[in-house]
Amino acid sequence: MIDLWNPDTFSAELERTLSAGSQLIFDYHSEAHRLMDEHLNSSPYQSLKPNKFSADFLAFQEYELTPILAGSRIRAWHYSRLLDHEVAAMRQGLVPSSFEFLKKRLNDLVAMDLLRQEEADKVFQESPFQSQEVIRSGRLWTVTVPLPYCDTGVSPLLGSWGGESAYFWLSDKGLATKLRHLGMSRILEIEAALSDGLNAFSASSTVLEAWAKKLGAPAVPTGCDLAITNCLGTAKLVRVHTEGESAFEVIGKAYPEGVPEKIT
Repeated sequence: MIDLWNPDTFSAELERTLSAGSQLIFDYHSEAHRLMDEHLNSSPYQSLKPNKFSADFLAFQEYELTPILAGSRIRAWHYSRLLDHEVAAMRQGLVPSSFEFLKKRLNDLVAMDLLRQEEADKVFQESPFQSQEVIRSGRLWTVTVPLPYCDTGVSPLLGSWGGESAYFWLSDKGLATKLRHLGMSRILEIEAALSDGLNAFSASSTVLEAWAKKLGAPAVPTGCDLAITNCLGTAKLVRVHTEGESAFEVIGKAYPEGVPEKIT
């Protein structure tokens, strides 16, 4: 299992490939930084110019780096608000998002007297799944870089039970408040494969940024969203961090080892 943002965890094969492409990686990121700086400070305004290293860089990313990552296992991070029984179920096996799974979770809350039936029905009826089932189903969303619990990209997911599929379009403010008091904020460390080629290519951007930073180029591994799909059956829940625990407070700051110097 590797951390895409941390070159210290890269496999020998990955290191050899990146070492062979180091000059290209450095040149591409240095030129990208120069062009962006020129673009932002231009007067009169100038459009962003193309990076002369792009073609070779993208070919290296797609044909040399991505195939290696497609055979790798990585650590990814999932942010959610969950009840204890939901965490226990995830330890037994990870389940992708779906209309049916949301319905089951809502029924469980009704059975536990945490929601009334009419409240569960309203969440279900106003769920984004109603019109976005195709693009939302069958996925477990993660990020490739550990983010602090207060990061604006993940704090809404930690703050309300059910994720976007439950709270995003909910019109009843009282019910939305109720969802914010169900369960506890959790950050899950997940080990997953990258045999999905699209995920491997996306993940390669984080690897290249991390390597460029190691080389001294002006780059930071910002990470990306990864939807675990066809690899979900072999994905493993490694660790669960719950609000109130010391590790939860320092993820993305002092945990895991190597943060924050490698991602800032």
